Amino acid sequence: MWMPTLNRFKIYLISLIGCLPLVSLTAGTVVWPTPSTAFEEGLPYTDFVQATASGNPESALFGCVRNDGRRFHEGLDIRPILPRQRGEATDPIYAVADATVAHINSVAGNSSYGRYIVLVHDHLEPAFYTLYAHLRSIDSDVEVGQRVDQGQVIGVMGRSAGGYTIPQSRAHLHFETGLRLSDSFQNWYDQQQFGSDNHHGVYNGMNLVAWDPLDFYEWKRDFPGGTVKEYLDGLIVGAVIQVRSSRVPDFVRRYPALLTRPIPQDGVIGWQIEFSPWGLPMRWTPLNKQHPLSARAEGEVIVTGIHPSALQAYGCRQIISMNGERAGLGNGSQRIIRILFDFN
Repeated sequence: MWMPTLNRFKIYLISLIGCLPLVSLTAGTVVWPTPSTAFEEGLPYTDFVQATASGNPESALFGCVRNDGRRFHEGLDIRPILPRQRGEATDPIYAVADATVAHINSVAGNSSYGRYIVLVHDHLEPAFYTLYAHLRSIDSDVEVGQRVDQGQVIGVMGRSAGGYTIPQSRAHLHFETGLRLSDSFQNWYDQQQFGSDNHHGVYNGMNLVAWDPLDFYEWKRDFPGGTVKEYLDGLIVGAVIQVRSSRVPDFVRRYPALLTRPIPQDGVIGWQIEFSPWGLPMRWTPLNKQHPLSARAEGEVIVTGIHPSALQAYGCRQIISMNGERAGLGNGSQRIIRILFDFN
């Protein structure tokens, strides 16, 4: 008997919910964000990613994979697998774990992400975010501040974007996992004089720093009992930077699991931060008043260690700038430090 396309889609969706690929977390599980089972089946990434116009599958991955290595891609682009509706993707998008809805952008033209949702998985340490972008639609039952369950449908895959067009043939989910830099992001944004409003508050993409979602899922498959903190601890350090500041950034208060030791009761004079090669501030050591950094001026920043080959692999992020053998902050790390510490 004939049924409208939408009804067929709903019936197919129900049949898929029970077989979502699961990757274990100590506090539960994390599901793949789309109906594709290619990852669970151990197939190569070429079987589930959506390449850019270049046709190169690597362009869908995390890292300096765009514009001949000059442009950074913050997430993983996952292609649709379900039958299309008038040429448009119909794949449902799932919350990968229990979460709070932190941000919804329902106006496609307001962001290069198009329509997107940010969830915060606040039952885990650190409470990382996941971001789901280029959505065709957002579920009408999903609202900022509400709780969503793991595997709950939060939207439909699409090709929405602001400032450019994604063709039907390249509809996909842009999926990110990461941390938020600062509650004071708007101060930094206002100083840049971009000429446009910040429609996304602290969940503007420039205030988010991700890690490789595919690498994270692969690690969870290999270490099913591992925690998010343990995953971050295993990431390679690209640079060690010391910041002379007596402030405790809200980043540290939001992610206390990233502290290597407690904050001294009599305060701090600065911080030693271990950054990934692409700029994720993943380990923080508070420095006491006896530390040599106390002789430096407030706001001074120095580079105390680098991993040259790791930084080279993510050179498009400009984390470190070399002047002969002397290492200094690159444009990328300068921006991150200014946002983190609300420096002018």
